Amino acid sequence: MLTADTNIWARAYLNDDARQAQLARGVIATACKGEGIFIPLLILAELCWVLGGVWDKDRVVDTLERIFSTDGVTIESHALAERALKDSRAGGAGFADRLIAEVAFAEGVREILTFDKAFARQPHVRRLH
Repeated sequence: MLTADTNIWARAYLNDDARQAQLARGVIATACKGEGIFIPLLILAELCWVLGGVWDKDRVVDTLERIFSTDGVTIESHALAERALKDSRAGGAGFADRLIAEVAFAEGVREILTFDKAFARQPHVRRLH
């Protein structure tokens, strides 16, 4: 199994450099058909931020859902990532914020502090004023 940095995934989906996008898509497809590709949670969060800078939230979540369901892709802490994706789809905070919450709460955190109004509407997340 191998892993690909965030910039590989971003190029594959944003197609902002045609040569690199084609190379990135080819490498990902080959890995998925072969030994598989592992995606750490950090890469998912980074990818969400990169894509979210260009696309709307629904398109980002749709893309993440496709990645999650691709044969040959293994997601770190898959159940946590799935819950974050589901919660993000339901509204409120974005995927990266929901992922932060899922990981933190799984590790025993009782409360998350933020300046983000949308994130603060989530359970056990408090906005600092």
